[in-house]
Amino acid sequence: MKRHPSLVPLSHDHHDALVLAQGLIVGSAKAPRSNWPSDRRMQADRVVEFFKATLQSHFDAEEAYVFPVVLERMQDQAALIAELQQDHKRLRSLIEGLERTPSSDLDTRLPALGRLVEVHIRKEERVLFQAIQSNLSPAELDKIGEKLAVHDRVRGDCRLDRVAQRKKG
Repeated sequence: MKRHPSLVPLSHDHHDALVLAQGLIVGSAKAPRSNWPSDRRMQADRVVEFFKATLQSHFDAEEAYVFPVVLERMQDQAALIAELQQDHKRLRSLIEGLERTPSSDLDTRLPALGRLVEVHIRKEERVLFQAIQSNLSPAELDKIGEKLAVHDRVRGDCRLDRVAQRKKG
């Protein structure tokens, strides 16, 4: 099923996170021109950076604008939403803990993290988003899209503010 335009920005984030997950699972990039590091500590740093730049805001947007609508309109998906929220909590904790993880543990932790990211995203794309598109009206989907667009604009403004602060400092 083709993705509704309102959900496309989330799907783009999912794609980027899947690329990152594959790098964690395999330990190297499949693409010959990729700049994915082979050093596990550098990979952990890349994950933390990606979390701060993209995933944290992505999780916040899903939790604020997508999950509540699903819980309100599709009560039969409550268990899935609870599972996805638990995944978000676990992913936040694992990623935040990477900075304190000894390098000797990264060969085990990073592939496990990559698999968790991959499974989580597949659930959202294949189960949640399919259910949303099948059960919500176009107007409801558009309303979600409008809220996500505002969230992205605010997120973009925050990114620009951080870049400006780095240039000053």
